[in-house]
Amino acid sequence: MRLRASSAWALAALLAAPSSATQALSLELKPSVHAEVRYDDNIFRASETPSAGAATKVGDALSQYGAGARLTLRHSLQSLELRGEFDEVDYREQNQLDHERYRLAAEAKLAYGSDWRADLKAERRRRLENFAYRDDTQAGFVRLDNASAELRYALTPRWSASAKADRYASRASLLSSRDYDLTETGVEAGGQYRRDGYSSLGLYLRQVEGEFPSRVVVAGDGREKDYTQRSLILRAGYTPSGLSDLAAQLGYTQRRHSQGDVEDFSGFTGRLAYSRRLSGRTRLKAEVYRDLFYVEEVNANYVENLGFSLTADWRYSAKLALAAALERVQSDYRGSSGIATAGEPRSDDLLSLSLGADYQPFYRFSILPEYRYERRGSNALNSDYSDSIVGVDFSYRYGAAWD
Repeated sequence: MRLRASSAWALAALLAAPSSATQALSLELKPSVHAEVRYDDNIFRASETPSAGAATKVGDALSQYGAGARLTLRHSLQSLELRGEFDEVDYREQNQLDHERYRLAAEAKLAYGSDWRADLKAERRRRLENFAYRDDTQAGFVRLDNASAELRYALTPRWSASAKADRYASRASLLSSRDYDLTETGVEAGGQYRRDGYSSLGLYLRQVEGEFPSRVVVAGDGREKDYTQRSLILRAGYTPSGLSDLAAQLGYTQRRHSQGDVEDFSGFTGRLAYSRRLSGRTRLKAEVYRDLFYVEEVNANYVENLGFSLTADWRYSAKLALAAALERVQSDYRGSSGIATAGEPRSDDLLSLSLGADYQPFYRFSILPEYRYERRGSNALNSDYSDSIVGVDFSYRYGAAWD
């Protein structure tokens, strides 16, 4: 990612400033390297009972190694952070899946006086396309771009106003997957009241314009080409003590389409999360949510998720930390009756479990074993599967390259 010319000139001017100004400039570089071995017993997320021509269950071992870095520049109240990770992934048997992936990001935090704050973010990722929504075994890749700019102003010590603009774009390498390329552009504005350091309440209005740029829609086929989604969102935070935190987001969302044969949506969405520190070593967090998301499914336009998650972290000692997570999601695929499977909309039930540890035998060196299990039940053909992954990552981090 490139800095804009104006940002580059500003940085150059800062570096060329008199010594009294440059003394406040700090630069910090934190690199990292890692190597991981993993076994996945269902790399194509194939059904236990596949139909003729569909992918069958195949397990394979893979190795992954790479490097990352985080560069941070600070001057007074301003900061710029650049991050990057590059990985090489090699499969022992399924060599057609060998690939390189990367993740690049930049974030600038700016302040003017004590009242104005700005946060600028940009990120690009490249990864292997998810086989959970495909019946073939061909390697495909997805490029994901995220960018946002947020401006906040303190009206009083307790009241603040904010405005935000963001953009999300996904692009697939396979021609068969470009139907699901998506571009979303969102704007949000609102205000927040903070009673003290332990509670806050805010009201926001958000609008998102979405488009599938590569999709060719034929009148009457029921698939969406573009949509407008508006939400009125109430956000609240409450920390009754130093041991627990409660965060809530409740919104009323409307999703509208320009095509008359595409089903619209109106209803409540939101998220409620509660975390509790049982001791200085143990923390629990529970979360429930309902949201809308786009999906790579020819017989649906979007998916409505109703989920629950529970995570636990336990620090056994200064060198060993353990973590566990459980999540269950009910996903209902929404679209017009013209694209429902056999007249019945698709519905999935996804259960996932993960267990992990972080053991640091030496300073900055970590051994990270992990086990993950995922099971999806579905009323759609070839869409049910179970998958188990076990692996261990060896990492040297001069500080965390990616938080």
